[in-house]
Amino acid sequence: MTTAPRPRILAAVARPGVIVAGILALLAGGFVVVGILLPGTVEVTRSVEIEAAPESVFPLLDDLERWAEWTPWGEVESRIEGRSAGAGARRVWDDSGAGSGSLTLVGSRPPSGVDYEVEVEDGAIRFEGTISVAATADGSVVTWTERADLGWNPLLGWTALTMDESQGRQLQESLDRLKERVEGGVSR
Repeated sequence: MTTAPRPRILAAVARPGVIVAGILALLAGGFVVVGILLPGTVEVTRSVEIEAAPESVFPLLDDLERWAEWTPWGEVESRIEGRSAGAGARRVWDDSGAGSGSLTLVGSRPPSGVDYEVEVEDGAIRFEGTISVAATADGSVVTWTERADLGWNPLLGWTALTMDESQGRQLQESLDRLKERVEGGVSR
């Protein structure tokens, strides 16, 4: 009985596995390197024209309770901590779909807009936002801008590539609902 063929069989079987593992390692390494090189900052801006004066729009922006009327906040289990309106107003959440985090109004400029900060997962991701209202001949233009620094995380670098589309869609849908609320007289 000879045992010489056995090492050749193991070598023949092991070689394709090593090649596949090497290719997978190269692909994973490439994914990480490209993700690190991608921009880590994102800025998304959307606008809507509303046939109403800034004074009619601003109350819906300055009160986090009212955000549930025109943003997806009505779908997220959250609560207001402290007051609901003006600088310092804060909404917190711990939702199975949205994770945990907070939104804080850091600036209130009646009737021209609000500034806010969002922290997700204990500050792992931070957004800054501005919703401004400018008077026009026919009413107002509301412009919503969100900015985020996603850092050097390669997965978030890849995520940043789609943020303008995905986050932009959410901002635009919210602005469209805001327009409906204000123009439809649903606003309090």
